[in-house]
Amino acid sequence: MEFETKHLIIKKFIPEYIPLMYETWGTDREVGKYMPGFRADWDLDGFRDYIMTTFNNEYYTRLVIQDKKNNAIIGHISLYQEDSRSKSITIWLMREHWNKGYGREALKEIVKKLAKTGLGSLYATCDSRNIGAVKILEAAGFECIDTIPDYRTDIDGHIGDELLYELEFK
Repeated sequence: MEFETKHLIIKKFIPEYIPLMYETWGTDREVGKYMPGFRADWDLDGFRDYIMTTFNNEYYTRLVIQDKKNNAIIGHISLYQEDSRSKSITIWLMREHWNKGYGREALKEIVKKLAKTGLGSLYATCDSRNIGAVKILEAAGFECIDTIPDYRTDIDGHIGDELLYELEFK
């Protein structure tokens, strides 16, 4: 799955992007604050291991988000095949690109593409304190279907609720 939006190019992840991902957001505490397994103190090898082992099996589709304006890789998307009728999605963006509509733009276009594939549902989870993620998911039509209390531990060790979102395709 590769496509363009007004401001972005969404394209296949290749391992050669890892050093750039590490430099731009791989050690940013704010980007990784709510990501399970994220560490702000890892080196490039630790980051590479995290990316390659966490998202490296036949059930994952990995993509990068590229800014059309300057060709910089500004984010990462993973799609996980839950079962034959559903996937889950995770999107990360560099902090400098927050609040510019890029996450929303990428997610809405992915939703359009997946709607044409016969997929039944798309899921996403986020920490209840991650207001940006909540806004992006709800703007794309996702509905919060469950809350798991005291389930998520952020990078500072604080515990929060996990929100489960679903978007059903008609």
